[in-house]
Amino acid sequence: MKWHEIEPKDAVGIDLSVRLDIEAPLTSDGERCPWPWDPQQLVGAPMGQYHCPYCGEMVLAGVPHVDYREQPEPDQGAGS
Repeated sequence: MKWHEIEPKDAVGIDLSVRLDIEAPLTSDGERCPWPWDPQQLVGAPMGQYHCPYCGEMVLAGVPHVDYREQPEPDQGAGS
């Protein structure tokens, strides 16, 4: 199961640092965010950058937590 298949209200009490049966988003350091549902709860708040209080990653308020596993690798040949 992936974390984004669970609504925030149903995720209360889930700690993804120990619940390895649920796929958690990874931070830019490759660490699992223990509770990635926090930023998406801010629906209706002004859009803007927001520090996830659980993993410290910079995310966008009102949308699901970014998962760096899904980000493309930077082009290592650029500028050389």
